[in-house]
Amino acid sequence: MIFWAVLDIIKAVFREREAVQTHRRWWALFLALILAFCSAAAAEDDEEFEFDDDDSGGFDYFDDLSGFDERNNNQEAGDYTYQLNEEEDGAFIVKYHGEDSEIVVPDHMDSYPLIGIGDHAFEDFAAGITGIQLPEGITWLGVQAFATCGITEMVIPEGVVRVDDRCFLGCKTLEKITIPDSVTSIGDMAFAVCMSLREITFGPNLEHIGANAFQACQALERVTLPAGIEIPETAFLGCSPDLEIIMK
Repeated sequence: MIFWAVLDIIKAVFREREAVQTHRRWWALFLALILAFCSAAAAEDDEEFEFDDDDSGGFDYFDDLSGFDERNNNQEAGDYTYQLNEEEDGAFIVKYHGEDSEIVVPDHMDSYPLIGIGDHAFEDFAAGITGIQLPEGITWLGVQAFATCGITEMVIPEGVVRVDDRCFLGCKTLEKITIPDSVTSIGDMAFAVCMSLREITFGPNLEHIGANAFQACQALERVTLPAGIEIPETAFLGCSPDLEIIMK
């Protein structure tokens, strides 16, 4: 039963292939599907298999496919494609198409202040990216924005509120990440398969941790979370049994 359910989802995803531009994006999606499958299988002991939308995440990982759609109103600024928000007073990056391995993201796109990193923004060039410096002023990091990048360290600037689903999925070389107190939400699989990550600390304003947020972070030794926050059952699936979770 599980096999056929997964097979149906794989077929459905591949029907979207005309809208997908790179092999790396398919790999990240396939990896997310396999992790979702593994977590659901581990959580169920009987033969009947159901997805729990509030915990395992099920197939909700594929609900937001905005990163695959043809984007309208794109504008170019150097190595970046961007769009404006609805109020047209701020910009968010749609795509990076440069060749630098160490990237310093500017705080403006033309005359517009940068307010966010869009879905899949750096994913297409992930293999060649070893460092990313983000500016102050952004408020969210989009779905799979940095998935499978070869970065070793990341500082998320103060003011970022959301780290969306699969944002750092498969960043296997990521060893250190700094999370500001402004972050309130960590999406599903946000840091899954960050296999070199050893420690991560969240501030007192964190309100939501998504399903499978740290799945298969095998080197993770210590996580500090605000007291009272609800931790999904699958948040640390596949992590070390010696993982220390500190609530304060």
